[in-house]
Amino acid sequence: MMASKPSGRRAKIAASGRRRWLPWILGIVLGLVAGGGMTMAYAPPNADVIRVQAADWSHHMRDLITPGASPAPTKTWVGDPKIYAAAPVALPPENTTDHEHVDDDVDELINVNAPIPDTGQLTAALDDARASLDLNHRMLVVDAATGTTLYDVGGQDAIVPASTLKLFTAISALHHLDASHRFTTSASYDPAQGVTLIGGGDGLLSNGESTGETVGYAGLADLANKTWEAIQQDVAQSGVIDVRVDVSRYAQPYTHPSWTEGLMTGGWVSPVYPLNTWGGFVTDPQLASDAVEDGAAYATAAFAQRLTEAAAQAGYDVEFSNAGRTTQRTEAEPVAGVQSATLGEQLQFAMKQSNNMLFEMFGREAALTAGATPDFTGSTATTITTLQELGLDVEHLHFVDNSGLSPNSRATLHATVQLFDLMLTNEQFRPIFHTLTIAGFDGTMRNRMTQAPYSGVVRSKTGTLEVASSNAGLTVTADGRALWFAINTSGADGDYAAARGEQDHLAEVLTDCGCSK
Repeated sequence: MMASKPSGRRAKIAASGRRRWLPWILGIVLGLVAGGGMTMAYAPPNADVIRVQAADWSHHMRDLITPGASPAPTKTWVGDPKIYAAAPVALPPENTTDHEHVDDDVDELINVNAPIPDTGQLTAALDDARASLDLNHRMLVVDAATGTTLYDVGGQDAIVPASTLKLFTAISALHHLDASHRFTTSASYDPAQGVTLIGGGDGLLSNGESTGETVGYAGLADLANKTWEAIQQDVAQSGVIDVRVDVSRYAQPYTHPSWTEGLMTGGWVSPVYPLNTWGGFVTDPQLASDAVEDGAAYATAAFAQRLTEAAAQAGYDVEFSNAGRTTQRTEAEPVAGVQSATLGEQLQFAMKQSNNMLFEMFGREAALTAGATPDFTGSTATTITTLQELGLDVEHLHFVDNSGLSPNSRATLHATVQLFDLMLTNEQFRPIFHTLTIAGFDGTMRNRMTQAPYSGVVRSKTGTLEVASSNAGLTVTADGRALWFAINTSGADGDYAAARGEQDHLAEVLTDCGCSK
């Protein structure tokens, strides 16, 4: 298939052909330190590959060179189901970054001067690789600069997307809310009913003070202090005051019938309320992974405790007691509120860690803005409608949740790669590109493809369920050409390690094969 003449952003990419060499030198040094030497000479990828938002990921590079430089989590990281069988390399606390500016070097990845792979050579290499594997793999490869399809095995088939469905939800969220949007958690007071904690869509609340970072940016202790200051003059010196949580923002049901009990009790997801702490955990998930069974109840208990502490510090003998949740919208005006980190920042955390609960919230927030019902049906319909309006092929798309946790959803590799092209050509969706995990560095890919030349080069979104698994993203070939790829694997019967290993092998063959000579 011949590519059409590039226009818009692609034309700008073709005109620029910009390259930066210093980060590649850094990448070679890291490869020599971590891998003991380089076996192949690769065309230099862009700064964005090695230095992706350096303020955050330089810390990950440090830990790759010197494992254990930061305290290790007490348990394995929770992302896609069963994604890690052993404790991963220690992750440092999230570093302070400039939340108003993101270094965006995506265009520099698309080097139109690098030779495009010959479809015959690439097909032979990938066909041989697939034939040598045990599982069933569909795979689609598209040239990022021109949109030319280079390899297609089952690209239009309806597949179980697993967590790559999160990419579709992210498009809908950014389309309706914008990357700068912040969620407000507030509190109201009625002398007759007490205090009401009002969920506003923030699933990353701190149960204490604000951390100043994406995770825990809005603190329930801060909200409690503000609330106490507002109501102190109206409260008796002693007594008990009820604290309820208003979850009316989202419609029932709060869980999907296709979510198994094991997913609910194993920490992969919790009931979808319009507020939660630490992304669904009892403390910062970078330090521990004890899941919250009921985010609304846990947040309310933490808020009530902080209110009691604030009253005690003021000399009051007042106990604020958790009185449960209400689905009735609170009539009283809020007396205090705290705001989350931006949607763009929350998306980056949620995508890299494949946090199911957060994406269920993002989908509902998009539905609310679109005027749809904020439940499973309304939010997924909003996503499909949004994709269709943006010109994507939705013929085989069928979503029943926003996270990909259900095995009943369907997507195609073709539609997935269309999303990547949309990220490249539409500034509104550019932040999603920076949410992709980087092989050997972060998120659900940090323990995969950890050796040069793949580490730091392959970046993708993973997805893992018992019935199918996926990996979709971008790599830069041996000849320096940027390619979108999407892989879906079936037949593993719950052997997650085998599915991931074979997917990684296909991505490695694609990266190794410049296939242009």
